[in-house]
Amino acid sequence: MDKHNPGDGFFEIILLFAILIPAIFFLLSQFNTLKVVRLENRVMRPGLVWLQLIPAFGQIWQFFVVTRIADSIRKEILSGQDDSILGISNPIAAEELGKRPTFAIGITYCSLNITGIILNFFNLNQSQIIFAGLISLSGIICWVSYWVYLVRYKHKLSRVPHNR
Repeated sequence: MDKHNPGDGFFEIILLFAILIPAIFFLLSQFNTLKVVRLENRVMRPGLVWLQLIPAFGQIWQFFVVTRIADSIRKEILSGQDDSILGISNPIAAEELGKRPTFAIGITYCSLNITGIILNFFNLNQSQIIFAGLISLSGIICWVSYWVYLVRYKHKLSRVPHNR
């Protein structure tokens, strides 16, 4: 006879919330960053970031979101250049000229994240488990770095007069 233990599943529920809560705040940051980008400079609608919550699909979709956010930020930064004799009236355009803001760290986090997930499907020996753990840890560090850069750009863009 299989007895149900009152503690069964408690750890899994805690783990789910430990993953889900930061993920929702992260997606909210992506959403709000796209919202401060003017409509004509957005490469995607802000609401589409939430598709990353769909299992499996979200792991692929994150690459598109990171790319489109970077392109949206770039377009927004460069859109104010026409007002200046030097072609740079936007206060942050000079430092960002020719760059895709948040792109490199974003793609790195996505790549490490999906690599860590894929490695978990294999029967690994102890040294491979350590390697997979380092990949996953690196992915988390890059994810947090990307998140910080994203929020910085959101604040920079919201301070530009035409974004208010």
